[in-house]
Amino acid sequence: MKLRFILPFLLTASISQAQTNPFIASETLEMAQSRLADLPARTDDQNFALGAVHFLRGIEKTLQTRWLHNATLNDFDMPVLRLPVAPNPDAQPFSPDLITNIFAGLRTDMQASRMALAEVNGEVALRVNLQDLWFDINMNNTRDTGEGIMEVGAGSVMSDRQMRDMEQMPQNIKIQFDAADVAWLTAYTHLISGVSELVVAFDPTEAIETVMQSASEMDDLRGMPFAQRGFLGPNETRWMDQFAMVYGALNQQPDASRTRAAHAHFLEMIAQNKVFWAELAQETDNTLEWIPNENQQAALGFEMPVGTGIAWQAILADAEAILNGDLLINHWRVSPGVGINVKEMFMNPPAVDIVTWVQGSGLLPYMERGPVATSENMRAFNRLVSGNSVGLSFLLN
Repeated sequence: MKLRFILPFLLTASISQAQTNPFIASETLEMAQSRLADLPARTDDQNFALGAVHFLRGIEKTLQTRWLHNATLNDFDMPVLRLPVAPNPDAQPFSPDLITNIFAGLRTDMQASRMALAEVNGEVALRVNLQDLWFDINMNNTRDTGEGIMEVGAGSVMSDRQMRDMEQMPQNIKIQFDAADVAWLTAYTHLISGVSELVVAFDPTEAIETVMQSASEMDDLRGMPFAQRGFLGPNETRWMDQFAMVYGALNQQPDASRTRAAHAHFLEMIAQNKVFWAELAQETDNTLEWIPNENQQAALGFEMPVGTGIAWQAILADAEAILNGDLLINHWRVSPGVGINVKEMFMNPPAVDIVTWVQGSGLLPYMERGPVATSENMRAFNRLVSGNSVGLSFLLN
């Protein structure tokens, strides 16, 4: 199986009990979450399942919110926003606080997922058929075309040709998740929580409201659609508006408490990754592996070259050193020997001013002498995996 076929699962990996199938295929994630949460006493497998359902339910709610307001947002290359949503013919008006609310809610769901995963204290052997899992995007309690988790994930990363290839895949794609994967999923919740904290820190509500209001006023002044002017079409107009929204959100003083929380999440993501790789190395079985060690095979059919885990952990070590301020990042104006202290930027965050950042003056308070990180480990990883570093980076987290 080519690497492109694992991409649909990278942000939507789920866990449930294939042996008993208490909630997959016929029930919604919301039903599954309620069923698991109401159990008087949960096994380790059930706690793992509940953590995974909280994770997926959090993603599902972002899709439902976007569908409710017809907010496609596919142009934003960000977690959850890039996932495709079908048009809603009877949508509610778009609200300027929609993006902030999406990520604030996602942050809460990731915390709920971690709480359930933290209850796992022993061995886990949980199987799932990935083809059984689905998002109830239009909230009708029925699985409709395009709502399969694989379809949703694939739609964000695959071409039309690749989507057609995926339709030929078997209907039984079973994975067994084990104790090491608890740390893997926990790490992913910290990644999404960190991103969510940054979005809330740079709350884009006011910037979105300003752009929407100005666009409406300019439409009134123009008195005709762009298509009749022969200048900029709807797609170009949308791109400009979205750029203005992002720039307006970033070019303001962020909430330092949120950026510091994001920093803590990213460090904890790396810590959980260390746990994952340590536990993965100790595995001796070879049963439907999600991410295999060097003596196992992946259930999805992809191959990881010998040394992939070591190479990836070297990248994580660089990231950890950067987050801790032990390594600085390059800036063309001062490197080598001088760089930017990323930790200080999280602790005392500035507004993002693209012009002064590129020129350097906007980053001067964060520049200092010290060792500067290089891309050597990332280049080595990319060579090892034959250019598939982006896809594997999502998988390995």
